Amino acid sequence: MRPVFHLSISVSDLDRTRAFYEEALGARVGRTTDRWIDLWLFGAQLTAYLRPAAVTPSPFREAQHFGATVAWEDWPALVERAGAVAGGFASEPVRDEATAKAMMADPDGYLIELKAYADQTALAKPAD
Repeated sequence: MRPVFHLSISVSDLDRTRAFYEEALGARVGRTTDRWIDLWLFGAQLTAYLRPAAVTPSPFREAQHFGATVAWEDWPALVERAGAVAGGFASEPVRDEATAKAMMADPDGYLIELKAYADQTALAKPAD
C-alpha cells in the first residue's frame, strides 16, 4: 500500500464543510460518523472533526494554508467552480504564461491554495 497524506481540521459544521469540499473542490466522502468525516481530496485524506470551540478565526495568512497543484489545463475550470462555491477568493487568482495561483477560504476560514505550472517538470519529485 502506498502512503496517503492525511490532514485533520476542526470545523464548526460537518454538513457545511462536506458540501463545500464536495461542491467547490470535488472531494469524495469516505468514512463518516456524527462527529467526523473523511474527505478524499487530490489523493489525500482530509478529516474534518466537529469541534466548534477549536475553530479560531484568523486573518488570511498565505504561509498558513494547504493546497494542491493541479494540471495546467484543469486549473481554470476548477478555480471558476471553487470561486463560485466559496463566494470569492482571499486574493485574486493570478495566471501568467508559467504559473497559476488562487487562494480561497473554506467555511471555517482555512486557506486553500490551488496552483498549476505550465511546465510540468516543476512537479518532479526530488531524487531519493
